[in-house]
Amino acid sequence: MKDEKKNQFFARHMLDLADRAYQGNYPVFTDFLATSEYMLLSSLPVQDRGVQTAYWGGHMDCDHVTAGFFPKDWTDTGYEIFPVVCIRVTPLNERYTQFLEHRDYLGAILNLGMERSKIGDIRICDKTAYVFCKEEFASFVVENFIRVKHTQIICEILESAEEIPPQQYLEQGNSVASVRLDNIVSAMAGISRSKAAEIIRQGCVVADHLQRTSVSFICKDGMVVTIRGYGKFRLYIPENAFTKKGKQKITIYKYI
Repeated sequence: MKDEKKNQFFARHMLDLADRAYQGNYPVFTDFLATSEYMLLSSLPVQDRGVQTAYWGGHMDCDHVTAGFFPKDWTDTGYEIFPVVCIRVTPLNERYTQFLEHRDYLGAILNLGMERSKIGDIRICDKTAYVFCKEEFASFVVENFIRVKHTQIICEILESAEEIPPQQYLEQGNSVASVRLDNIVSAMAGISRSKAAEIIRQGCVVADHLQRTSVSFICKDGMVVTIRGYGKFRLYIPENAFTKKGKQKITIYKYI
């Protein structure tokens, strides 16, 4: 019931934004959307409101995206019009830099009082992080985001998307008896199936931004899975790819 009311409120809000774009004849943009919100928005009849919809997260392979509502006759729907910027975060002194993970950067930013919906992807490449955020909050982040754990940092807003590296992954091939969630979590985290089932039931697994507590949930190709304490992963399930024993071959991409 709680989720249903939340979805109804979100749907009404999205349709209100679409109406605002149509009536004002100018683009209107959302905050960063969770995957479930993106899917819900994609199912709404916003075109009946006289608008067209486009999505952008700051780079071509971002998971978190914002939506833009444009009047149907609006011609400039390019990505540069979206109010999303990328902030490069580098250590003040590389010699004394700690090993920092996605959750370290995100936690430090949220501790500034930022809402999660104002922050998109956080991309880590070696000792540098790339934080995507709403343009209106970029200056605040640059001025106040000065430390992650014990590491002092420097922030700068990038002027060109060409300065942003692609998302990096650790790739691992594996095979599973089925694509049930307990099997997939076991393969991703390198733990037993019983341990995987335990942490799923404890609410420690989020798949495509929704908490999953059913071990028999069937995973889909391209699904992004976050396992508390183990990291974030993307799943690739090739069609008709099985081992001689009939197991499904999969490829796991762990976010770096």
